[in-house]
Amino acid sequence: MIDKELLEQIQSINNELQGLKNRLKKIEDRENTVIKDSVQGSSTSYPYIKHSCVLEGVEIPKNRHLKSKYRKMIKSKTYRLEKLKVQLEYELNYVKDPEIRDIIRYKYNDNKTWLQIMFLMKYKSENTARMKLERFLEKN
Repeated sequence: MIDKELLEQIQSINNELQGLKNRLKKIEDRENTVIKDSVQGSSTSYPYIKHSCVLEGVEIPKNRHLKSKYRKMIKSKTYRLEKLKVQLEYELNYVKDPEIRDIIRYKYNDNKTWLQIMFLMKYKSENTARMKLERFLEKN
């Protein structure tokens, strides 16, 4: 059953997932770095006219195998966190009251404030959603 500690983990999981995805993107962007340089050259025949040539290439990281392991570790952690999120969403399906499910999703999945939830749920007070959720958690 859903308890407050479990719900508060959702925010941490979402933050950690976002951080892991950002790290993974940085690693993948760094690995595909294109390097450009220019060199001076001349024609092969007389008159030997000097000109510049541009060279392009992809940088091969020195610790490629370590970065590959790190990438796999991040992907594995991301997979486990996504799986935990799915499990939490599955448990949320057992909450019978759709209003409570919406409040939980807004507060913990979407990280909304009580004021934002008040406007989304069209309540007259921001304490309404908070009190409904507290009562629900006390019962369960």
